[in-house]
Amino acid sequence: MVLRGVVARLATLAFLASLILGSLPAAAGSDDALSVYMYDDTKRLVSLVEDAADLVQREGEAAFTEFAEKGARWFTDEFYLFVYHIDGVCAFHAANPSLIGKNLMYLSDMNGKPVIRFITDIGLQPAEDASGWVFYFWEEQTQLNPSWKTAYIRKVVAPDGKTYLVGSGRYQIKVEKRFVELQVKAAVQLLKTAGKAAAFKEFQDPASPFVFLDTFIFVLDKEGRTLVDPAYPTLGGRNLSQFKDMIGARPVRDALAKLAHADHAWVQYLWPQPGRPVPTRKLIYLRKVDVDGETLIIGSDFFLATPIWLKVEDGEGWQKNQPG
Repeated sequence: MVLRGVVARLATLAFLASLILGSLPAAAGSDDALSVYMYDDTKRLVSLVEDAADLVQREGEAAFTEFAEKGARWFTDEFYLFVYHIDGVCAFHAANPSLIGKNLMYLSDMNGKPVIRFITDIGLQPAEDASGWVFYFWEEQTQLNPSWKTAYIRKVVAPDGKTYLVGSGRYQIKVEKRFVELQVKAAVQLLKTAGKAAAFKEFQDPASPFVFLDTFIFVLDKEGRTLVDPAYPTLGGRNLSQFKDMIGARPVRDALAKLAHADHAWVQYLWPQPGRPVPTRKLIYLRKVDVDGETLIIGSDFFLATPIWLKVEDGEGWQKNQPG
């Protein structure tokens, strides 16, 4: 049984690497690909890495000299670039050149996430331009407390045939709907592939990709009762269909009604956010999946960074400025 558990864990990690970290479309720097993101800082980060990867594809390691020039586009107060080989050896690091040449595969964040492993796993994808996001809880030099950092990674093959993982990250990035969609879809696929026991364990593990940017994956039964509930790990079976927001709306009940006729649903609601004097909109994304004859609802939610009066297009192609 112990060996079986180890094998299942290894299979789960390999599956997560292939599904989550390498699931973005090719040519993510194009206008069409950038349109999936809501916020300009996300788009700037993606564009920077994509353009840097294109330069490495043309010039190979010669591009690193340009990346190291402080004050140029590649190295500013907002962004800097790093590059890894597939084996975890740092090929370039603008902010910390002392890391170059070192194998950092062992490096983990403060929750135990294997950060470099997640980065290099993108290089194992078959596409030469595979890309993905890595989220990790890290120490920010200028702050008293650690915070979330988000890195965009692009695989690239240089003219000499060497494969590199080019990336850049930033602290306090806004949560994108795209991030949540990818994680929930990955959670659904993991349930189908690994089964409930292995998947539920991953969803609750702070070192897994499913805990990110102060949000997480939860699992409900078809009646809206919690099966996986990281927000209240000691409570089981909360009935979230009865949950009401600040104006009396029932977002989970409304989402379950949508899921009666669809495999996924977005719903908005109003909730107080720490440090803000007025209610803030949250979005819930839910997907329906059948596992061993049981219908499960997989979801995640997050605070929108946009003002409450600003219209936001949801995942189903329409806009509204009221919770629903």
